[in-house]
Amino acid sequence: MRTGVNIRDVYKMGKTIGTGGFSVVKLATDRATGEQWACKIMSLPPPGKQYNENESSRADIFKEIDILLSLEHDNIVLMKEYFEENNKVYLIMEMLSGGELLDAVLDTGHYSEADARSCFLQIIRAIQYLHSRGIVHRDLKLENLLLVKKKDISHIKIADFGLARRYAGPGALTTICGTPQYVAPEIIKGGPARYGPECDLWSAGIILFILLGGYPPFYDESEPRLFEKIRKGSFDFKDDVWTAVSADAKDLISKLLVVDPRSRLTINEVLAHPWCKTPAGGKRELLKTTTRMRTSKIQLTALPEAASPNASVPLIDAAKSGAALDLEEQKLAEELAAEAAAAK
Repeated sequence: MRTGVNIRDVYKMGKTIGTGGFSVVKLATDRATGEQWACKIMSLPPPGKQYNENESSRADIFKEIDILLSLEHDNIVLMKEYFEENNKVYLIMEMLSGGELLDAVLDTGHYSEADARSCFLQIIRAIQYLHSRGIVHRDLKLENLLLVKKKDISHIKIADFGLARRYAGPGALTTICGTPQYVAPEIIKGGPARYGPECDLWSAGIILFILLGGYPPFYDESEPRLFEKIRKGSFDFKDDVWTAVSADAKDLISKLLVVDPRSRLTINEVLAHPWCKTPAGGKRELLKTTTRMRTSKIQLTALPEAASPNASVPLIDAAKSGAALDLEEQKLAEELAAEAAAAK
């Protein structure tokens, strides 16, 4: 943490470039070098404050900071430093101006299985690095895969470590969390959840299915029905879009989307799979895939309708969506605007 100086003495705060996850992200320019960074700003609850399911605790925020400061990998967003002042924490993050991977795939002039392999391998190597350091991301999804430069899918970075945690051993994680379409079945199996880093490999399998098929393997507008489909783990490659995809790619997906985490491929087995070791082949354009992505974009980004609080099906952490989140972000934005006005 930078001490003895205010953030606005070091950085010039600019326009808001994003919101989400109880945070506001602003453009920050280093006053000494002119270098641009992304400043993620979060309200910091007072120590000992009681909080509800729609708030991030002080401990949650500092867990994210602790994890980010320990990471340095070409496919993971870099955090430079952070400041704590006025009951807020300011994270100085690498500026990623390329947008989301899905948008880049849709905008590219030519998208092939080789391109999907390149994207997937970047993600897998980042996951390998995280797991080697005892960290589970727990929220891998297309929206958290960002590009350094626009339309350049050769350099992807994993972002948003708000749900990431360190783990002490098999089954050490117990919190039911994640994004519904990407969540692993062991997290929502019912009863007390106990799981480990295998959940990230399930999410990687979902991402690969979408990158090659253009639609999610499990979808329902109802969250309980979606979770039931995930727990059963039943999907197929009958859609016509898969006729252009190699058998090796479909085999890898099938070995990642395995309900029992003990039978799911490990990270090393994924990297040793024939599809991942294939030389740069599969250059044929996946026109049906990109067409399907465009028609399925609502399915790829929409959150399903949650069950009632009394339902027997465990629900994903409500802190990732909903009106409460919008109000929290609005409140934070108003506080920041007032601070900026007072500083003038």
